[in-house]
Amino acid sequence: MDARAEQQDLIQNPLPQLVIVEPLTRVWELDAEISKLQKQIKERLEERTAALDYAVRAQIIEDDHCRIDVKIKRFRTLDPVRFREAFPEEFMTICDVQRRELEEQMQHLGEKVQITLADKILGKHGKDRLESVPGVVTVKESISYGVLLK
Repeated sequence: MDARAEQQDLIQNPLPQLVIVEPLTRVWELDAEISKLQKQIKERLEERTAALDYAVRAQIIEDDHCRIDVKIKRFRTLDPVRFREAFPEEFMTICDVQRRELEEQMQHLGEKVQITLADKILGKHGKDRLESVPGVVTVKESISYGVLLK
């Protein structure tokens, strides 16, 4: 069926509208189920961690049904003192690059101010002081809905 025929069919035979009886009660019930499932997931994750830790400590790499898959991640760190001793010219080049980056950041200093830092600097009532001056802070709201039993 092409798109026009499908559209015409939907006009003549619309899909049934979803009707949920007592939708707020259903939301409350689903919230309870979700909470229970999240608790069960947390418990299963704790069991999983305990079982895996046990297998690793006991050096169990295989059982009747499964085997352990070891993945090793490597992280490199650089000792700046030793790097400077071993590669003095490259060290100075890195310092020059870092200096240029800092100078560029300094050109944009103050263009963005973290609101949490402003609150902290303004002291005990910093949030109230910021919001009392028109245009200093833009407040956006988001609305969410929850369902409570009556």
